[in-house]
Amino acid sequence: MNTEYLSNALTKECLNNLLRVSHCQEFKVGETLFLEHSFCENIYFLISGNVTVYKDNSDGKRKIIYLLGENSILNDVMIYDESEKTSISCDAFTNVKTLVIPIEEIRKLILKHPDLAVLVIKSLSKKTKRLYRQLKNTTTISMDKKIAAKLWKLAKDFGYEMKEYHGFTVKVNNTYLADMLGTNRETVSRGIKKLKELGLVKVENNQIFILKSKIKDFYRQ
Repeated sequence: MNTEYLSNALTKECLNNLLRVSHCQEFKVGETLFLEHSFCENIYFLISGNVTVYKDNSDGKRKIIYLLGENSILNDVMIYDESEKTSISCDAFTNVKTLVIPIEEIRKLILKHPDLAVLVIKSLSKKTKRLYRQLKNTTTISMDKKIAAKLWKLAKDFGYEMKEYHGFTVKVNNTYLADMLGTNRETVSRGIKKLKELGLVKVENNQIFILKSKIKDFYRQ
């Protein structure tokens, strides 16, 4: 198990205590780690792979909140949630490996190890900032700019350079983008078409590539 990130963030004593009370669990693509409103006794730390964190509305329409990668705490809000019910759902977007930590154990360790508390606070802070940005993008800009902003963020988190373009290490299609933006596939398709006409996006073999710096300027106009 690769614990380099945790080794850098935690003291040796804290890490050893954390590993002592936890275990590894793997999930295949599409498998559910936990469901909204279900009781949850564990905290999941993502060692490798990617997961989709989402909520379903009353019509069964999925709204993707996060696409998270390795070194993410998936349900950190549960650590001090007295209801012990999850407020979100989480599925494996790729094959993933997680570190599963009983909530009661991590609560005890946080009281003994401030470095673990800081790690959790940083995780919550990062997610909060992302929610602020999502809220801004859902209320103040047009759909094509929302799509551009989402593609830029995906490239920032999961991108790789290919000449002047950026591709994605995760396979994100129009349907997935629609679920991330709370809209439908047809709307996203029209937005992607406009971005292609503007020369900000190209699609090859069903994969999206973006001009990262120019697409950022576009959605910030």
